[in-house]
Amino acid sequence: MSPSKPGRNDPCPCGSGKKYKACHAAEDRAKAATPPPSAPAHPLKQDLEGAMALLGDADVSRLSQALEHLGVLLAGAGPQPGLRYDDKAFSDHVGQALAKLAAQEGLDAMEARNSLRVGVVRELGTRSFQEKLGAGLLAQAARAGRTPEERRALCVGALLATAAKKTGKVRPEDNPVLDVVFDVQFREWSQKHAEVVRKYESLVAQMEPEALTPEAAEALRNAEAGELDALVKHVQADPALVERISREAKERAQRVEAKLRDAATPSVFSPEEELWLTCVLWEPLRAMKSQPKDPEGRRQVIAGLLRAVKGAVDPEFLEGMLERMRAGAKDPAADEPTREWLTDAAIAFEAEPARLVLAALLTARQEARGRSAEEMVALADLKALPAWTPEQLEPYRQLLEKEGRAEGAERIRRAQDWLREHPVRLDAEA
Repeated sequence: MSPSKPGRNDPCPCGSGKKYKACHAAEDRAKAATPPPSAPAHPLKQDLEGAMALLGDADVSRLSQALEHLGVLLAGAGPQPGLRYDDKAFSDHVGQALAKLAAQEGLDAMEARNSLRVGVVRELGTRSFQEKLGAGLLAQAARAGRTPEERRALCVGALLATAAKKTGKVRPEDNPVLDVVFDVQFREWSQKHAEVVRKYESLVAQMEPEALTPEAAEALRNAEAGELDALVKHVQADPALVERISREAKERAQRVEAKLRDAATPSVFSPEEELWLTCVLWEPLRAMKSQPKDPEGRRQVIAGLLRAVKGAVDPEFLEGMLERMRAGAKDPAADEPTREWLTDAAIAFEAEPARLVLAALLTARQEARGRSAEEMVALADLKALPAWTPEQLEPYRQLLEKEGRAEGAERIRRAQDWLREHPVRLDAEA
């Protein structure tokens, strides 16, 4: 048809030979009166609106909780492009900055960490990185199986990541989402380097000093002084050593898992840790018992459980477990097999915390025992309830405080916060 509109009595452009008014005029008028279709709503529209409201809320504690939750989610997702600073650039910057900080006198730990954080986010938190981070967080929020709280936390991060682009006024060091990424990545960097050093030192302990090459001995001396990069590079450059470390780690994990299945092995968790895991993992574990038949559905259920375990095993949780294991491994009252098992367990749990915690949950034959008669009664009362609420956990939290277990009481307080949004029913029919 011609792009110009014909007159009513002109021949219709369709070529029918009829006048336009008797042919396509009515159809064209109907098309002109029909409004164009509206664009589909963004799938995260409600979550983004909730995140916007949270950013404007005068109660900043709710924003702090969302950012803390975001850190847990980022750690659980693992290093992915767009969700971390460039790995090599981050490692190079942190290594050089720590060397300079170590040479400064009178610098306390808080000052050092803040100096390190500001340096990283100024150099690596570029506008381009923030745009990629925002897109990556939105992609994470759109994944199937996310809870409303997870989506809101991820959307808060995405909005903060795009704030500089929209306003042009946000400095990298003032953007809290860049701090969250730094905290997660620095923790991963520290664990990676510490793990390499620890594994290497474990091997060195079994060798005669003269068996070490000069390069290995120098790298180990530097690591003991706090300079880890040389040792990491030395280990990574030796394929045989890497293979040996990996083989011994696998064999150690197998020994630990076999011991966990032994009916005589006590629980590796404290009572408050076990209660916390029950609260946080209740729904993902229930989903495992009734998995979908399709492979993709099963994959989603398993991924959801692993994600939940990684989120539940926060740094404080893991460090508390490792401290007990290491203390037990040095306890002169314990027999040699027990000390060896606890040494192996501490190393294995530090290397693969999520997998070993899940193995302990699913295969251990004993539950965590109360450390006093009063605590055992309180735990028995809790386990007899058909459901748990924050109020029902309060007497146990107060008992831990009374017994001087401040960290345990704080763990129960966190479980209470969780239960306010994720009620747990323990009866079989629920």
